[in-house]
Amino acid sequence: MTSLVGLTLRPATEADLPACENVWRSGLNDYLIPLGQVEIPAENPTLRQLHAHVLATDPARFWVGTRTDESSGDEEVVAFAAATLRNTAWFLSMLFVLPREQRSGVGRALLEAVLPPPGQARTLAVTTDAAQPASNGLYAAHGMTPRLPMFNLVGRPIRQDPLPSLPPGIVAVPFDASTPAERDRPFEGELATLDLEVLGFAHPEDHSYLRQAGRIGLAYRSPSSELVGYGYTSEVGRIGPVAALEPALLAPIVAHLLDAVLPRGASALWVPGSAAPTLEMLVRSGLRIEGFPALLCWTEPATDFSRYLPTSPGLI
Repeated sequence: MTSLVGLTLRPATEADLPACENVWRSGLNDYLIPLGQVEIPAENPTLRQLHAHVLATDPARFWVGTRTDESSGDEEVVAFAAATLRNTAWFLSMLFVLPREQRSGVGRALLEAVLPPPGQARTLAVTTDAAQPASNGLYAAHGMTPRLPMFNLVGRPIRQDPLPSLPPGIVAVPFDASTPAERDRPFEGELATLDLEVLGFAHPEDHSYLRQAGRIGLAYRSPSSELVGYGYTSEVGRIGPVAALEPALLAPIVAHLLDAVLPRGASALWVPGSAAPTLEMLVRSGLRIEGFPALLCWTEPATDFSRYLPTSPGLI
């Protein structure tokens, strides 16, 4: 436990998560609303699930900053930072500070608290908002420089331009049905092999989280039954992550996911700028770019974003 100008830094607990959600919402609304953006709503079940997931998998990398009211003795969470470590890839999921505390140094101190020890990680990475130059500078000082824009695509295809079909012989199989019966070829091992090739690290705990959170996984197999890609969709319209063994497969897989499960409303997914054919396909089909671009930042490359769409800015 560390103190900083009247603030206390400590590992987070499950009881802190509602307060972390409030810090996240307050921090975003503080700069988005003056820029004419829509206010972040109070209810965000997806964020709660993500926070709980990161706390469960990486408790040593989820810290909060608190301030205690001298009169009442009540402790208030005023900032938090959460990160994941997958193999040797460290990713800062979130770092947010209440607006009134943003010049106290607590953000910088929390980042130092969740950074990996020297030699534990090969890559440090984070996704930031392009409208936040101060944060971008903080991360760049640690070698995580902005390298790639990422765009939030929202809407449904209007079909003026037909979406690409899966290549001949490529079939989509639900995750549950795609698990081979043979003990020497488990589906989880196939997923890990593909992730190592495309992402540079395996993350079975995140695959488990996505399924528990209601996303529906589809495996894409070649005529020889090789796993050449996967993707997640959902009834609420969220798509991602999506991985493809070859860059040319990414757009057809995304096109298939758009209609694999018809959502109750709009579809939404995050597309890196290096996945240009997929981005062009979605814009031409009628989806719109919403909000400011995010910036993918890293110390050295681990993931090939021409073959991969992340889950969200908070989870690669």
